[in-house]
Amino acid sequence: MVASLAATVVLTGSAWTFAVGGDVMLNGIKPSSKPLAGVASLFREAGLAYANLEIPLTDQGTATPRKSAADVKARRQFVLRAVPAHLEGLRAAGLDVVSLGNNHAMDYGPEGLAQMTGALAEAGIAFCGAGTNWAQAMAPAFVRASDGTETAVYSMLAFRTRGGLRACTPAGTNSPGIGVLAFDATIGDRARATLRRLVDAARSRADLVVFALHWGTERKTVPDPYQVALGRAAVEAGADLVVGAHPHVLQGAEVYRGKPILYSMGNLVSAKPGATAIMELGYEGATWKSLKVRPCAISGGKVSPVPKKSRAAAIEAFRGLCRSVAKAYPDANATIPEIGG
Repeated sequence: MVASLAATVVLTGSAWTFAVGGDVMLNGIKPSSKPLAGVASLFREAGLAYANLEIPLTDQGTATPRKSAADVKARRQFVLRAVPAHLEGLRAAGLDVVSLGNNHAMDYGPEGLAQMTGALAEAGIAFCGAGTNWAQAMAPAFVRASDGTETAVYSMLAFRTRGGLRACTPAGTNSPGIGVLAFDATIGDRARATLRRLVDAARSRADLVVFALHWGTERKTVPDPYQVALGRAAVEAGADLVVGAHPHVLQGAEVYRGKPILYSMGNLVSAKPGATAIMELGYEGATWKSLKVRPCAISGGKVSPVPKKSRAAAIEAFRGLCRSVAKAYPDANATIPEIGG
């Protein structure tokens, strides 16, 4: 456990850290290369560790028919998977909970999903955002932080269009699939009521409620308007933390009504090189206190912290992304987070 996350904030007593990573893209990477070993200490030292498991880990099932051959050929859609042996790497890396409410979890159908979720359960890694039916897919994972803080993590795909959601196989009343928020990019009364119901359902058991939302536009470093509207509405509904995925690049963060929103965590690891980061959020019990950025780099299908000489520039680049959010979406209730590094 880290005792201090920023020079101005010293955490004592029930202090703990929530380590948040981005998209785990293990397709095209061999498990023997140990792609997450370089950042395992950052996750294992945290009181709770999360990432988005973007690619299904399975050798079962057939490719989803919902993503057409024409769209796959034109690279408008992608059908992906990685070998199940990567589960040991996830466990060794210290991940406590992963989100599955994304656009690839059902790429190899119910059989692929069942193999992956069974292996996650066997490895002791909690998951959320997918299940054998709608109720399971929309239920949060309950995980306990190192200080005993009970944390509920929701995971849902929140694409703009119903067609985009359908292509990714939402769960049905009695059929397997992923959890989705079908708001047509409009955050009105119905959407707000849904968010409140989700928060209220988790709050009966959890001290901390987290929304992991799969949204936005790939490779775009500034969030889309509906991301900001949805993220802020989730906080207004009572969520304590919002974490975004899908753009595959880092987007900025903001503090809205005292709660952090991380609009996109980018890739945690992938076969393609790139810049990323692990965010360490400092808590005292269920009260958020600080944000610390751990800049990392992806190279050769592995992720590791950047060299010390490069950290200041990487942290300043993330501050710039946060300033971009504030400039694009000014709001009296939103501030740029103080960032430690």
